[in-house]
Amino acid sequence: MKLRTIALVLSVAVASSYSHAQTGVYVTADGQLFTQKGVNLPAHANSQNIDSLWLAGATYGVYYDFNRLPRVSKYKTWHVAIGLDGRGDIFRRSVYGSQIDREDGILSLRIALKKPLPQKYMLNTTPYLQGGFGIGHTKNAFRNSYNNNMIYQFSLGLDRPFTKKSKNLDWRVVELSGGSLDSYPTGYYQGGAGPGQSNYMITVGTGIVFRSKR
Repeated sequence: MKLRTIALVLSVAVASSYSHAQTGVYVTADGQLFTQKGVNLPAHANSQNIDSLWLAGATYGVYYDFNRLPRVSKYKTWHVAIGLDGRGDIFRRSVYGSQIDREDGILSLRIALKKPLPQKYMLNTTPYLQGGFGIGHTKNAFRNSYNNNMIYQFSLGLDRPFTKKSKNLDWRVVELSGGSLDSYPTGYYQGGAGPGQSNYMITVGTGIVFRSKR
């Protein structure tokens, strides 16, 4: 998908022009609860006009955290690092004798702690929070073509060293995300969007991160 490539390249190009940055490349295995309202598919939906299905997939991406603010490098970012995250994801689900296909490209603003939290309380994890937008590329069940729609997503996660001696390898213990597709025709109307349609996604994942030294 071209948008995913553009998002990743953009984050690399912007970040590489500044020093005092920490980088990470990651991949996670994910489950996504894809909920659609106004689907007009009562014969198959979980309840009248609502369909809520778990999709399986993966996310891959790269982040750059700045320990100093770009262009004002004399001002430190104190206990947090501010950066960018560029990612792509793929989700699939065979259902109702058809298939749901989802692919997203998202660019986000990211805030993370510079140092892990104490082992005693938070198992030496480093929390991060991010939010952004991009393009969702979705083909719903029984449709013959994809729709491209704006996607909004906010995420909260925890990373920790894979082992006590790991300097460059982290375990992404968990990442929890919530988002929605804007103006997406969720239902199975042949003519497009039906009345009262909306959707949202809740995604949970875990994986590994290859990063530069802190």
